[in-house]
Amino acid sequence: MAGSISQSGQIAKIAVLGSGSWGATLSRILALGGRDVSMWCRNADKAGALKATRRVETPLLIELPSTVVVTSDLAECIQDRDVILLCCTSQSMRTVASQVAAALRKENSSSRGAATVGGARPALVSAVKGLELGTLMRMSQILHEVLPELPVCCLSGPNLAKEILDGRPTASVVACTDSEVAKSVQASLNLSVLRLYSNKDIVGVELGGALKNVIAIAAGAVDGLNLGTNARAALITRGLAEMSRLAIALGAQPGTLSGLAGMGDLVATCSSPLSRNYRLGYQIARGEAPAEAEAGLGAVAEGVSTAYAVVLLARQLNVEMPIATQVEQTLKGECRPDTAIMNLMSRPLSSE
Repeated sequence: MAGSISQSGQIAKIAVLGSGSWGATLSRILALGGRDVSMWCRNADKAGALKATRRVETPLLIELPSTVVVTSDLAECIQDRDVILLCCTSQSMRTVASQVAAALRKENSSSRGAATVGGARPALVSAVKGLELGTLMRMSQILHEVLPELPVCCLSGPNLAKEILDGRPTASVVACTDSEVAKSVQASLNLSVLRLYSNKDIVGVELGGALKNVIAIAAGAVDGLNLGTNARAALITRGLAEMSRLAIALGAQPGTLSGLAGMGDLVATCSSPLSRNYRLGYQIARGEAPAEAEAGLGAVAEGVSTAYAVVLLARQLNVEMPIATQVEQTLKGECRPDTAIMNLMSRPLSSE
């Protein structure tokens, strides 16, 4: 099938770790694109149900092709894979990575050298957009720490799952400090509906994906308060400015945040009710308590934990992030959305 051949000349073998909406979406489109896909479901009962029905019911209805191997056995899922694509939550990434490491150690207990899957070194790819609370680490940093012997990439960009499921095209970025690894993964995952670009700036690509979720909560609140298109445009623009300030302070290249993983993802999530973070901000602005609004999503909104982590990082680095600060205070119940907007509008005058 066109587009299904990796740089090695073989059909790419992909393990997708996570059976939520994003993991199931990627499993579906990769399988339909000719990839050999296995999908890990942490819960054995859910895995059994998915095998029987081939349907993910919530938060999106997703039909899994018959070629997708569904399993709750992690070792089975990652056996003989070229790419291990992690689609868990940011706060469970360390646990899942540790389980992968344990499975690899068991598989290779009788051999020497770097951990392998079926005799080859798989690439780890994080498709998770967030920061770990406590350590404030990016997902690739966690993977490097837990599995230092394997190459690590991230996948990020404007990836609203519902549109991708509907066959609407999008573009994203595969980032890795090793450009050859990035290109190999790019070739393995590129699809007719998902055009991928490679990038060496994994710091900027990951931070763009994580930080935009915080701004998307604010954008949802702007629309929930009926403040208009001008206000949302201003928020997106100033949000990108503060995202860039923090990313550059953490070592990102300035231009990365102007690309797909920065501005592209930011525009998508700040403009669409398909974004969980946007819907969270919208519902809070309409009068729901933050915890109630989050529970009503039926899935994790990564912008919540990221907001808490970002404010701590900004303080440590002495980086000004007024929008993120107001979002954090709103999520904690210390500020109402309308008050948060007025706090931003009444800040001291400055140059752009």
